[in-house]
Amino acid sequence: MTEETIALLRCPLCRGALTRSGGSLVCAKRHCFDVARQGHVNLVPAQRESFYRRELFESRAAVFAAGVFAPVVKAIGEVIDRHVPGARPVLVDAGCGEGYYTKNVCPGRAMERIGFDLSKEAVKLAARGQSGASFVVGDLANIPLQGGCADVLLDVFTPANYAEFARVLKPGGVLVKLWPRSGYLCQLRWAARGLLRHDAYDDSRVADYLGAHAQMLERRTITYTLPVDAALAAHLARMTPMLADVDLSALDLGGITEITIDMNLVAGTFGAQETEEQA
Repeated sequence: MTEETIALLRCPLCRGALTRSGGSLVCAKRHCFDVARQGHVNLVPAQRESFYRRELFESRAAVFAAGVFAPVVKAIGEVIDRHVPGARPVLVDAGCGEGYYTKNVCPGRAMERIGFDLSKEAVKLAARGQSGASFVVGDLANIPLQGGCADVLLDVFTPANYAEFARVLKPGGVLVKLWPRSGYLCQLRWAARGLLRHDAYDDSRVADYLGAHAQMLERRTITYTLPVDAALAAHLARMTPMLADVDLSALDLGGITEITIDMNLVAGTFGAQETEEQA
């Protein structure tokens, strides 16, 4: 973790600045957080694990390595390059998981990259063997970053906390948010029909909630279908929260030979009034 990144962090307990002290980060009130061997730090004391366990993120890593989401990375990079000028901008990835987007958007562009996630296992995977980005265990309800530090905040399928997003972004900073459309992983939804709480997906509430808080700069859809084999179909089934309450052993995935990626991508910004109200 670089000194530049540490200067952007804040203590989750007292909200004071953090500085390095040996192998730990400490604030003026002596709250202390140890830096792990891999270089990440846990800024959510007494945090419990949830559905988002190591196995889920390992399957996500396998899906990403297969290139299933490469067109999404490309689209995000295009939007960031279009709306976030300047040298070495600060990118914050909210709910970064195993760090795929943190590490891979805008390849070749110098950026200060910071990813945070509530899952300790995800952050461990993200920090493994990676020197170009920094990762912390952090909470959306209390993002452990200084106010006005980020040029761009990336939210890929993460629940939105627009008050915190507005606080963390610089004036004029850009939110890049992605969420699923009705066709997203539709082959898995079909395979699990009758076992899901809702057989159909409606994203209108997500769009309305975003529109109530941010001014849109750009909106686009990302839709494509790729071939998959049985192993990749199984990884896709294990990685998606859509099937969190489904017994995967009861699903017949043998007929899945392709998968559809269907997303909304929006770039937006928060007005001065919104930022002041939510600071």
